[in-house]
Amino acid sequence: MKYYSEDIDKLIEELKIEDVIGDIVPLKKTGANYKGLCPFHPDTNPSFVVSPNKKICKCFVCGAGGNVIKFYSMYYKISFEESVEALSKKYNIPLRVYSRNKNRVEKNEKYYKIMKSAHEFYQDKIFENEGQIALEYLSKRGVTPKIIKDNMLGYAPNSWGSLYDFLIKKDYKKEDIITLGLGKEGEKGVYDTFRNRVIFPIYSTKGDIIAFGGRSLENRKEVPKYINSSDTPIFKKGKNLYGIKNRGNILKKKNYALLMEGYMDVLSAHSHGFDVALASLGTAFTYDQGILLKKYTKNVILCLDMDNAGQMATEKTAFILKNLGFNIRVLKLENAKDPDEFLNKFGKEAFLKSVKNSLEIFDFLFEIYSKEYDLSNIMSKEKFLARFKEFFKNVESILERNLYLDRLSKILDIDKKILEEVLIKNNKFIELKDSKEVFSKIIQDKKEKVSHLEELTIELILAEVEYYKYFKDKKIKSTLCKKLFYYLEDKISNGEEMNSEILREFFKSPDITKEEKEEIFMFNCRSIEFSSKEKLEENLKEVYKSWFVKEIKESQKVRKNIIMTTKLKKIESNLYEDMKFKNLLMQYDKFKKILIENDVL
Repeated sequence: MKYYSEDIDKLIEELKIEDVIGDIVPLKKTGANYKGLCPFHPDTNPSFVVSPNKKICKCFVCGAGGNVIKFYSMYYKISFEESVEALSKKYNIPLRVYSRNKNRVEKNEKYYKIMKSAHEFYQDKIFENEGQIALEYLSKRGVTPKIIKDNMLGYAPNSWGSLYDFLIKKDYKKEDIITLGLGKEGEKGVYDTFRNRVIFPIYSTKGDIIAFGGRSLENRKEVPKYINSSDTPIFKKGKNLYGIKNRGNILKKKNYALLMEGYMDVLSAHSHGFDVALASLGTAFTYDQGILLKKYTKNVILCLDMDNAGQMATEKTAFILKNLGFNIRVLKLENAKDPDEFLNKFGKEAFLKSVKNSLEIFDFLFEIYSKEYDLSNIMSKEKFLARFKEFFKNVESILERNLYLDRLSKILDIDKKILEEVLIKNNKFIELKDSKEVFSKIIQDKKEKVSHLEELTIELILAEVEYYKYFKDKKIKSTLCKKLFYYLEDKISNGEEMNSEILREFFKSPDITKEEKEEIFMFNCRSIEFSSKEKLEENLKEVYKSWFVKEIKESQKVRKNIIMTTKLKKIESNLYEDMKFKNLLMQYDKFKKILIENDVL
């Protein structure tokens, strides 16, 4: 936002610089001025002076200083305009906004007010009688009333539209409530998005409530455990981090962050004294989140879940952070599925020991990759090195590259020049630092190769080839999945029996590239995890349901008529009920019939 210069002068004049800085830096009055330790360099002898009369501050060692807005901007590493806006809100000094798009600015201010009201509603409910279920759940998870208040947690009642009714009574408009994802339009009217859930508020770096996360208190499988606000005009999931509010100065002083996966992980970490814990809002870590984090520190310890999915997330997150120049370590927690469980089981000292024993990212990758390959075998060793290509693509520092190459050379007994040829010269660093568009394209390209849903589908078919019949009509995009589907379709048309031998022949096919064979090998390893028929059938149901929901979403974009849309929404809502696979197939037949009746197919 831009502001009129006379209003900025007014802000500087009205703010008491000693109060603003005193909230951040302990100050001691010395004559007409105040002195304290400089926050911009390691200072042991107070060298930072604040002058209330001149409305400025200055360090007489490192030279940092300026007016109150400059100080706020330097300290929180935000723009001048962001500092003006933050100070104006914090100290309740209204400013006029200079903007060519004044309507958008006014709309956003309206949205912030609605979100604030919604948050107050949730906060009140958690300590009322109906919020007892939330308090009991949090208590079992080791969350005290103090933690609840400090983190401003709330409770969404188990009712159709209590929040919506509350907001309407406050004269907020229906369309704005829906736009912010607080309510959804149904057959019986608008209903609350969050119901019977513990509410976690999500803040912008400026301290505004911009979204919510909700943890279900239901025990039903069909109810998603966690849901998050969808993207809105004031919230972009991939550009924010949970737990960052009021943590900027802490992150900068301690100069590291603990990056976790879930809300409860962060709360547990904070309650045990690890106040640098953050989470990525229930989504894969993004480049934009990395840029945000880099404003505060370049040192990160990854503390994601301990299962296979968590390991893959650790790997992908590390590549993004390494590309941005972060120093990365990885936490390994024994006998616990996530940081929350570990902290509650073993306590602060055990966690601190794990932090001290965390692995540098290269050591972590070496450890997990070496488990996948027999390094005494030449072919396996070649595949092992190939796994490191993505990592080296994201290492810009020449010094780091050389250190990593030295270690690989010694461990694998391979000449460093050969490694340099494979991992450096023919594997260039991806220039992403100043090009979000390039990065987004690379990520998109990866998704187009094999999306997560297609990965799961391939794994299922590798585990049970007959399951192909349930997915052969899906709109697949990846080259590998298409090759598999075309191959199986050809075998079926020739009357061949579907069995594991057919899959072995597919793997030997000359049409399959070396990289694709490696991918198939990984998928096949993961498919072995479906140890029982029961687990295999459960995964079949979930993957089929995911394709089903995807098709419903795509067909809704057509929006042929209201009746069709209503019918599709009804079918979609049925999918969240626990049903047998045969009933799921019946629902799909009903869905196809609706599309045919409306000339969509």
